[in-house]
Amino acid sequence: METTAMPPPAGGEEADASSSSPLDLRHAPLLLFDDHGEGKATDGDGMFQLYSIPTSWITPQGWVLMATPGGAVTFLWDPFTGARISLPPDREGFLGGDDGLKSKRCLLSCKAPVVHHDPSRCLVLVVDLADTVLWYCRIGVGDGEDADRRWLKHEYGTVGGGVRRLDWSLTSVGDKFLMDVVRTDDKVVVTLEFSPEPQFTVIPVEAVNRDSKPWPPHNGHSKYAWVESQGCLFHVRFRYSDYSLGNRSIVGVEVSKLDLSARAWAKVGTLDGRAFLLVHPQFGASLDPREAGSGLKGDCIYYCMPDNDDALHVYDMGRGTTSLRNPGRPYIGDHCSTKVLMPTTSIN
Repeated sequence: METTAMPPPAGGEEADASSSSPLDLRHAPLLLFDDHGEGKATDGDGMFQLYSIPTSWITPQGWVLMATPGGAVTFLWDPFTGARISLPPDREGFLGGDDGLKSKRCLLSCKAPVVHHDPSRCLVLVVDLADTVLWYCRIGVGDGEDADRRWLKHEYGTVGGGVRRLDWSLTSVGDKFLMDVVRTDDKVVVTLEFSPEPQFTVIPVEAVNRDSKPWPPHNGHSKYAWVESQGCLFHVRFRYSDYSLGNRSIVGVEVSKLDLSARAWAKVGTLDGRAFLLVHPQFGASLDPREAGSGLKGDCIYYCMPDNDDALHVYDMGRGTTSLRNPGRPYIGDHCSTKVLMPTTSIN
């Protein structure tokens, strides 16, 4: 396994190892707003390398999937320290092109790529959300052996249980991946495990009682986000106001925790002191607000809805209130690309 301290290469060339990392770790976690649109920042922008990163390639563990044009070099990158972990080359070109930027998501199967006891336990997964295909590789496996230094492709046809393909709700939880399926007639959770081949399991679960909490007038429309926190899967539901009040107003936030052994979701009133950071629908992470310099408050959900506005919202679960942090008006327009960069050590 190769780990180096270098910034990402630009324009297909290896960057100078003496170059400094573009970010200050004291600013982490860092929220970036790209008003040019994802992947369309100008070369004159000093943050071009960061703004051109697809949000879906940023993992909750802080590591970012990077690839040079043509895919000859792929690696995981720490944007704060400049550290890189080498990955197999993208010989099929599945990471390239506009479709690769928009429809594929990268996830890691463990808390951090560098696992002291067994580096091969960490699996890098790239899912095509527009097709029934995925690619994966294991860190530390096959170093020096070209036959094993490759991405493995898996075409699965269908997930099973009436679930056609993987979607944004797929979340890394420990050494497996979980996907919450919201349907009108029933509710299931899909598990994806690698032992060593990919295997899907569809598990029926008891849905949360949606009517147990009084809500203000609403139109029934909700948006969802999923977060792994301390080895458990959490489900965050944002309920919108009635059409007469405007569809951009969120009137309720509800958090549930999956008890896989009981096959049920249970509502929770706290986050056990953690803070959730969400960019709907592409990113969700749990952080410890006690970490120095985080500037976050426990039992709060920090979220952005790029389709709605450019603001940062903070929902306090203890008080049941939401505050608005506007980071850039009038300099940042609506419907901009929003992404989060986190230190790789911030998730326990």
